[in-house]
Amino acid sequence: MRPRAADVSQAGHAIGLTGVNGEAALQVSQEGSISVVAPTEAGHWSARDRAVSRRGKPWSLGGVAVAIALLLLPAAVVLYRPAWSLIYVAWMLPLAELALLLAGQIHYRLRYREATGRFRELIIQVTTTGAEPGRVNEIIAQIRGFDLSMDYQVWVVTEPGRPADYPVADKVLVVPANFTVKAQRKARALEYSRLERTAMLLDRDDVKVLFLDDDVSLTRSYIEHAFAADYDLAQGVITPRTAYGLRPFGHFAVSHADDFRTHACLVYCSIFQGVLSRPLHVHGEGLAVTGRAESLITWDHPVVASEDLAFGQRARRHGLRWGWFHEYVEVTSPWSVNDFLIQRNRWIWGDLHAIRHRSVLPLSGALLVSAKYISGVLGLACSVAGLYLRATGRVPPTSAFLNYAKLSVLCWAGLFFACGWIGASSDHADRDGDSRLLSGVLAVLMLPISAMLTFAAMLISLAQGDPRTFRTIRKTR
Repeated sequence: MRPRAADVSQAGHAIGLTGVNGEAALQVSQEGSISVVAPTEAGHWSARDRAVSRRGKPWSLGGVAVAIALLLLPAAVVLYRPAWSLIYVAWMLPLAELALLLAGQIHYRLRYREATGRFRELIIQVTTTGAEPGRVNEIIAQIRGFDLSMDYQVWVVTEPGRPADYPVADKVLVVPANFTVKAQRKARALEYSRLERTAMLLDRDDVKVLFLDDDVSLTRSYIEHAFAADYDLAQGVITPRTAYGLRPFGHFAVSHADDFRTHACLVYCSIFQGVLSRPLHVHGEGLAVTGRAESLITWDHPVVASEDLAFGQRARRHGLRWGWFHEYVEVTSPWSVNDFLIQRNRWIWGDLHAIRHRSVLPLSGALLVSAKYISGVLGLACSVAGLYLRATGRVPPTSAFLNYAKLSVLCWAGLFFACGWIGASSDHADRDGDSRLLSGVLAVLMLPISAMLTFAAMLISLAQGDPRTFRTIRKTR
């Protein structure tokens, strides 16, 4: 479809008057009922949210206690002699992850299905607060430059109060401030766009919707694989390729901390989405769903964050099929360590909220996500405890198990070298083979710092407590 003048729509499912200076809004529904909506309900990312983001949150005593307990966990493993066997299990995890990666790749090469001709329309949707329209227009221009063969539209879904200046988008939806559903913030905007598609009869099995955030660049291969995927839901590999490993140092460091996201996609998503057809991690960036699947699951769940996790996990309840493919969606790492902490705080508490509430996440999904968190924390704690025991000679150098542990370390280094190579291989950046080689080596060298940053972000997030809001970060310098 050729680009045309943007269709800007604010037609909602309720009519309302927004209060002045962030105060309450008067909402009049189509049925004629009148209600007063608080700013946090009426708005997606409200002025109150931005104020909370600026001043931060007070520390939570319970969260501080949990964070301290996790920090002391390696010492507990060292002191409790029967737990030493867990150290050997933790040291072998990289070998197990390499096996999972290989199994996922084999399944993708041999069993992945595409249905050429089944799907007739593609909607590529960018969901944004409206804070950085320049970046969104850049993403749309990249998509237009691919000269795609399928019939497609680019939608932008944004919030009120900012200019809806997206001239090359096919449709721009401005979510009314008084549109209220169970979902909040980004999920609320996604639900609004879903209802718009339903009204346009686009909730069909032959329609694909490809979701993006406003920091995401796509490759042509990703779009083509997502469109042709013979699954109700599918996604590929997320990688911090946009401005990967560049200055300032904070961005360089968290770019390599984001190597863990690429690693998780290659290892765990390839198995859970690809082989088992039930997700563990779900990322909204690059998520492709049929119109029918979106209509069945909906985005209208009582979530503030982790709406992608809730959406993807609920697919099994409707008997929908998941798929995974090896193509890359390129995201932007946070530009500072502080932004990195804000982002991880939102993700962690969004996941914890989903785990605790059955109206958001089914029990099976909650147990699966919980097990991944617990195994990750225990694996890190036991690995640190093992290094201490080896340094103090309590694990002797003659131990036969150390040979397997050394092989495991080589596997770990190889996995993260691959993540660094992938990160430096953007379709939208001119980087040569030498640059990719250097990035792979740096990814391995930065691995201890990356692990510490990721663990520290979790501890700080727990200590700060639930932000109860949706805090966003800047996507450009």
